Amino acid sequence: MCVVLFICSQSFNPALSHSVNAASNNAEASTEEPIIVGYEILENVQRNVTPFTQGLEVYDGHLYESSGIYGESTLRIYDPFTGEVIVSQELPEHVFGEGLTVHNNRIYILTWKAEQVYIHDTDLKPVDNATIEGEGWGICSTGKELITSNGSSSLSFRDPSNLQVNDTLEITLSGEPLDRLNELECVESHIYANRWHDDRIFQINSDSGAVEAVLDLEELVEGYAPDEEGSVLNGIAHIPETNDFWVTGKNWPTFHLIRLNETIQTNDTEVVVETFEAQYAIIGLVLFAILGPIAGSALRANSEPKGIQAPPLNELQEEA
Repeated sequence: MCVVLFICSQSFNPALSHSVNAASNNAEASTEEPIIVGYEILENVQRNVTPFTQGLEVYDGHLYESSGIYGESTLRIYDPFTGEVIVSQELPEHVFGEGLTVHNNRIYILTWKAEQVYIHDTDLKPVDNATIEGEGWGICSTGKELITSNGSSSLSFRDPSNLQVNDTLEITLSGEPLDRLNELECVESHIYANRWHDDRIFQINSDSGAVEAVLDLEELVEGYAPDEEGSVLNGIAHIPETNDFWVTGKNWPTFHLIRLNETIQTNDTEVVVETFEAQYAIIGLVLFAILGPIAGSALRANSEPKGIQAPPLNELQEEA
């Protein structure tokens, strides 16, 4: 009996070890969950145009914007604190303008389905154009490469000289692919991304592709977005000098200067290792094996058998 119980007790060890390891793995996985970042609104700026905003970027103290819609796609430069349009430039009527970025004093503007990239100088004058394969959605510059999105969960890293793809990166949120990636903003080792029809901005690690932080702008959207189809959050422009951001949306009459709250919220994950019941089950079996025969001998000595038998050992093992 003791030998059997010893073997039985050892059979619990793999399960106990697995339970500890599983809890450890879950704790590790919880650290990969993105943090939730708060924000405060510093400025709300009215503008007298309401374009279908596709790209937004700060350059030389001004806001550069690209907008979409066939026949209405336009580039604009704004004074960010007055909302005044300083200069504008229309794109060809047959293209649907998408994201833009500034790289080496050149503006790169994507188009949705035309597979064309228009290159302008920082005064918005056309300089060149290039071709890429597939749809264009968002674009940003790391200073060395251009990163583009196409509405999927994959980002492409491109050579600015010819726009050829050097590498691709799969973007994940809590381990799952994050699709519909749209407007992009490169900030040091991170990529900030809008997502089509999502009120959140995602901070992505540019090496791993994992979303490390989420900025939920639902209240801003509810307070300022026009009540019409397609007027979603879209447009992220980082200000290097202050580390603040300008944000806006499609058809919005406003720009918003926001500052991220350094106080972050995380979900505490309680790790529970379920070893209590198994340990006490083993102790119970040992006590039963020792005391059971003694009690049985006493009963047989003082009374006739009642026909009640102890359960088979395999049933005890199953209950344990």
